[in-house]
Amino acid sequence: MIRKVWDNVEEGALCLLLFFMVTITFVTVVTRYVFDLPLSYIDQLVPNLFVWVTFLGASAAVKRHAHLGLSLLYDMAPAGARAVLDALILLGCGAFFLGTAVYGAKIVSMQMENRLMTSLGYPSWFVGLAVPVGSVLFVVRAVEAWARHRRGA
Repeated sequence: MIRKVWDNVEEGALCLLLFFMVTITFVTVVTRYVFDLPLSYIDQLVPNLFVWVTFLGASAAVKRHAHLGLSLLYDMAPAGARAVLDALILLGCGAFFLGTAVYGAKIVSMQMENRLMTSLGYPSWFVGLAVPVGSVLFVVRAVEAWARHRRGA
């Protein structure tokens, strides 16, 4: 059961976030154009949720090998060189996203000093937290995908 939840955590969160984004957008359009009652303050929530969708989506994509890439050189390389390229790509992406996670965590700690977002009243670090959380998930999923690939699964 725990394994099933872990395997689908990004997809579940993405479905929930996308549902809220669509619902909020629909409600704001209806209230603005049908009832002439703009709820412009809540429109700010959708771009904030989009940050979470972006980082969780990157993690879900790397888990499924769905990232865009140029594979011309990789496909032309012999099998032994592909293993080395796999490791180099993993190390490069891992280093980048670990750096992003560390820097993102520093930004979140600075955002915690600013208590609330003025328009919506929720903590400003809520949005920034997507960067370190998504980056760490990306690294974990990349290592998992690389290990599955090496096992031939």
